[in-house]
Amino acid sequence: MTATAVARKEVTLSHGKTRYLEAGSGHPVILLHGAGMQGGADDWRPAIGPLSSHFRVLAPDFIGWPPGDTRANLDAFPYLTDFVREFQDVLGLERSHVVGATMGGWIAGLLGYESPHRIDKLVMTGNPGFHGAPNERLANVQRPTEEQIRKAIERVATDLSESEREALIQEKLQKVSELGYTEAHAQMMKTMADSANRSRFILMRRLPHIKVPTLFILGRHDPSSELADKLVSLVPGSRAIVIEDGGHQVHYENTDEFCKAVIDFLT
Repeated sequence: MTATAVARKEVTLSHGKTRYLEAGSGHPVILLHGAGMQGGADDWRPAIGPLSSHFRVLAPDFIGWPPGDTRANLDAFPYLTDFVREFQDVLGLERSHVVGATMGGWIAGLLGYESPHRIDKLVMTGNPGFHGAPNERLANVQRPTEEQIRKAIERVATDLSESEREALIQEKLQKVSELGYTEAHAQMMKTMADSANRSRFILMRRLPHIKVPTLFILGRHDPSSELADKLVSLVPGSRAIVIEDGGHQVHYENTDEFCKAVIDFLT
């Protein structure tokens, strides 16, 4: 994949600016990222190339992830779910495929439950929403350091030149250093860490009511893989694939097998 294959774009939503990555053409596929503040949409860069040979791939940064904007007093589960609907609205997408990894998988599942008319097919992976177990790390989010941002970007952004990677690292670092930015993000993530919220928004009671075609892609080294049979039994007509050489972040830990499974399911 060349450095110009993935376009960086911006869209203005109700909270402000959101950056997203786009590549390819055809039916739209929205990729939803995990909770790491230093990563965001860039975590999908290894998968965007293979997927964009078949689809129009759109990977937005959620509200509150740099370099996009945020605002105060966000309740994570409802606001992040509604963010996806607003992103579809502004791009003029009545429907799309939705692929969510880790936290993004939880949000994708909530969207599939609340707004099935907006989703053609649904893919979830590494999803903490299956069990809703406590996550104290989310309750104690700290501003990512330059080293943490650099490590996250250098791991996934091999499509960028060295100078492009450096510019992205500095842009993210500048954004998280803005007055109140990290504090707003940390407060939002406390709502996601809250045990009552995690119990309220758990996916298990919602899965039997998800009617869109659904695929679970689970890394063998992630605890969610132990739930494969149960998940399939809960979602009518769903399928599960366990990738042996993969864990919680299987979309970039084993991109080839992950993308093959996604493409086979969506086409």
